[in-house]
Amino acid sequence: MQQVRLWEVTSDEKLNPIQNDEINLEERLEGWLASDISILDPNLLVIGRQVKTAFGGVIDLLCLDGNGDTVVVELKKGKTPREVAAQTLDYASWISGLDADAITNIAKDYLATSDGLKLEFEQRLEREFPEELNVSHRSLIVAESIDASTERIVHYLSDMNVPINVATVQHFKDDAGRTILARVFLIDPEEAESKPQPSRKSTKRSTLKDLQKVAHENGVGALFDRVRNGVKGILSSEPYENRVWYKLRRKEGGFRTVLIVRAIPHEKGGLEFRAHATRLKEQCGVSLDQLKTYLPETAEETEGVRGWSGSSEDERKSAIGLEGYLQSEEEVDKFVVALKNAISQSRTS
Repeated sequence: MQQVRLWEVTSDEKLNPIQNDEINLEERLEGWLASDISILDPNLLVIGRQVKTAFGGVIDLLCLDGNGDTVVVELKKGKTPREVAAQTLDYASWISGLDADAITNIAKDYLATSDGLKLEFEQRLEREFPEELNVSHRSLIVAESIDASTERIVHYLSDMNVPINVATVQHFKDDAGRTILARVFLIDPEEAESKPQPSRKSTKRSTLKDLQKVAHENGVGALFDRVRNGVKGILSSEPYENRVWYKLRRKEGGFRTVLIVRAIPHEKGGLEFRAHATRLKEQCGVSLDQLKTYLPETAEETEGVRGWSGSSEDERKSAIGLEGYLQSEEEVDKFVVALKNAISQSRTS
């Protein structure tokens, strides 16, 4: 895995290197991730910290993903020792045997909320709470750097369809004393999560590559890809069944879905979309009238936004959306560019 280097571009167009600074405490990184796990993946919910296993081990962070599957996050200060892979797999072997009640009890102790895991899951991840928990599991090792032995082991395990990955989180300080974090995955998460998984009754696991293939087979692939490439860097994406949920990071933290795009064409042709006008107004100041100018005239206004998991009943009833279809690359570009500009302006204001 290559080391990350950062430079600041100064006002006189010179490059000022930003120095790497070791994270002095493993607990410090753990605290950052516990408070904002989106550093690793916006589609994770932390449900346990320092979770004790039945054989005396301690899992640094335990998470659920949007499918209700468990994710073991093991943190290591500095460079990973080769033993970390074996330790992480040992924890995963214990997690794999836990039923839904055990997972819920772990979450109950950590979340310490009367709202319960179901409501917390739906509010944070904006997904319907799955009927089954822990059907599958995966492991993620997080460290400042990775040794060659660990890298070979993790690549081998992944090639053998063992769901494991490594993320290096490197710590930098600039001349003004500001702290900067950089994150790099050993294996592309999309590739890692495409490995064969146990079947699930209630949900269908999809990847962006799956949906790209579906979109191209249905004649809307170019438009689907254009939206995806256009919103990179401003919206995070989560594939689910035959659609992608695009999420905007909220000013107060967390993510909310503001756009849904389907890989299956609209009944009238074109790329079907649904935009959450109320949330776009709240998060980046785009009024309903402005949003209408970004989209084709065929877009229809809806009251009571449908299909937005995680919303309260009151929010769904009062929310306003726009839905319709994009038929050309020009329509896609007009929408994406206007949306990117609005979001960028809201972040700098």
